[in-house]
Amino acid sequence: MFKIFNTLANKYNRLPMFKKILVLLLISLVFNAFVSAQSGQPKYHVIIDTDGAIDDMRAISMFLAQNDTRVLAITCSQGTLAPDSIFVKVNNLLSAFHREEIPVGLDKNLEKELPPWAAYTQKIKWAANQNSQPVIQKISSGDLISSVFKNYPEKITLVALGSLKTYAEFVGKYPEYVEKIERIVWYNNPYIETDFNESVSLESYTYFKQKNLLMDVVGNNTDHYNVDEAYLETIKNTNSQYAKQIVWVHQHPEIVSRMQAEHLQLWDDLVALYLAVPYLFQTEKAGGEVRYVTVQNDLPDEVVFKAISALLECGQ
Repeated sequence: MFKIFNTLANKYNRLPMFKKILVLLLISLVFNAFVSAQSGQPKYHVIIDTDGAIDDMRAISMFLAQNDTRVLAITCSQGTLAPDSIFVKVNNLLSAFHREEIPVGLDKNLEKELPPWAAYTQKIKWAANQNSQPVIQKISSGDLISSVFKNYPEKITLVALGSLKTYAEFVGKYPEYVEKIERIVWYNNPYIETDFNESVSLESYTYFKQKNLLMDVVGNNTDHYNVDEAYLETIKNTNSQYAKQIVWVHQHPEIVSRMQAEHLQLWDDLVALYLAVPYLFQTEKAGGEVRYVTVQNDLPDEVVFKAISALLECGQ
């Protein structure tokens, strides 16, 4: 990690002053997060809901790498893929990281067609050792989330990498647990008309805005931060098993072709990065308790890549 800090400082010694400040801030914040994580007391206690997209794989890996974040459960909801397919991918990924203690929940299939990119996403293995039918008792997402809230003493952050449907149904069924929700952090680009995650369940976003729960809506509203060879080369420089897994997954020909065509960006990855290093982001009040969250203006791609690399290295 310290090698990464030195690289950051040396790389940007000729940048304008405001960019130098951002780089130094990054070094300081990531270093402090790393040091504080060694206390063994997690700062965040999260449940993650995923819809099976490839950026979800990267984001989940980043969450698992963070020593100051405790992943309590992962739920699988329809979006990019159907829940059964996601369930297999998530369990295989957890097995690759030897994190089988994390329970995985399963939503029902929706009466919706999967998006055009589902066909190629389905082909992507999240781990080398594939088990198409994990020998794991299946539990509904709602039952899993409620059991975690019932038994866990700390407030919980709900992370949504797909739609908000799973959490809306949970809050509707178990209103007694609302006070234990720290906040909701959701990936959805708020600056375009109906981003995909929102379109899966339009009513769920409306529901939460009316509930007045604290919600951070994280989005990438730029043409920057492509997932490309520069990104992969940056995270390759760590000894992290999480980085190695991401690199391995992104060797799939379907992903390589999309990287070359500049069709992949950091999307859900930014949710994990935001919780780890919030000062790399800017927030905008969007009414009620909703905030829009985006990367600080003009922050160079390589700084963001280095931050992700440092985060992944925390979980060697």
